[in-house]
Amino acid sequence: MPWYKSGTVSVVQNTNAVIGAGTAFIANARVGDAFRGPDGGWYEVTNIASDTALSIAPVYQGATNSSGVYALAPMQGYVKDSADALRALVNQFGGVMAVLGQTPTQAGVRTALNLTNTDGLPEGSTNKYMTAAGVRGTTLTGLDLTVKTAVVATDTILAAIGKLQAAKADASSLNSVIDTALISGLIPSRPAPTSLTISTGTAYIPGLGRRVTVSSDITLSGLALPASVWHYAYLYENAGAAAVELVTTAPSAPYMGTARTKTGDTSRRFIGAFRSGTNGGVLGFAMGSDGVLNYRDNLIAAPYRVLSNGAATTPTTIVTSAIVPINVTKTVRLNMNNNGTPVASLAPGNFNVTTVGSEPGGKVSCDTTLDESGNLWYFNSGTGGSLSIDITGYGMDR
Repeated sequence: MPWYKSGTVSVVQNTNAVIGAGTAFIANARVGDAFRGPDGGWYEVTNIASDTALSIAPVYQGATNSSGVYALAPMQGYVKDSADALRALVNQFGGVMAVLGQTPTQAGVRTALNLTNTDGLPEGSTNKYMTAAGVRGTTLTGLDLTVKTAVVATDTILAAIGKLQAAKADASSLNSVIDTALISGLIPSRPAPTSLTISTGTAYIPGLGRRVTVSSDITLSGLALPASVWHYAYLYENAGAAAVELVTTAPSAPYMGTARTKTGDTSRRFIGAFRSGTNGGVLGFAMGSDGVLNYRDNLIAAPYRVLSNGAATTPTTIVTSAIVPINVTKTVRLNMNNNGTPVASLAPGNFNVTTVGSEPGGKVSCDTTLDESGNLWYFNSGTGGSLSIDITGYGMDR
């Protein structure tokens, strides 16, 4: 390699310091190089302090010179050092390089290491290859059998297996044959005007394709409802647990028998309809063993009294929708009180069925059906009629 001669140097007789100007000693000189000074003498470089300072041996012999020419010559020792370093590398890594093969490509190295497939690497104690045998032998650590919701595309295989097993166990505990219209228990009660309780029980929910069980009573408390509006209770599942919501969205038409779901949402099973009063609380009621909701308030006043002193002598409509949920039931329980002089008659549903009559001064309690519009019909046999009708309950068709 060429000698380095850039810049000038300043040297002082009988000293070993060489000060450069315009020099780059660090990149172009090595300890052991030969230094030819301005006096023409040869010296050995013993230290390189910076790009502009180095030391020589022996001390400078010539006359002091503040801007002399010089030369730095590499010595043959570089070759020996390189050879020694290469020998050390071969001794340390030669065996490794031999294993890597003689083809200097990625494919060549893989071939030398037998890594064209996983046969070249043994399985570890924890991380296993997904061979058929490995998959069959994988344990289901972390399997959760408490979640019963539907399997979705984003579930892991482990989560999906857990959901299916949980649903299967739930179905088995309630009988293996599913009744899609099933509803058992889930009896409503009203502890206070601002609360509604649904008892334990179970019901099939079409949107889930299985039954949901209420294992302990569910109470909706602190209710502040819109006044004089029908509210509908629905059973659903919230994060794997049974829950009940009370909303003004009416149920859909029955999907089987009288079984209904929430309109537009088959994950909600209809379990009851309840009227709010003028104060926003739930009207008082008690459920009978016959499935009829019986009102418990002042039944001879609005909204229970649907007819007061009726005197019509021809069939006349009685609208019941203010106190009967005509969209979910056609069965009504009522009291007739005839204070008039003629016989008063009630047509339950329509005039194709037997009418219920009440003699003057008579009282009649009965269960009857509404017509297709959810109304009743009445008439008096003559003038002087005075018929009052109070709705006392309705059938809970669910």
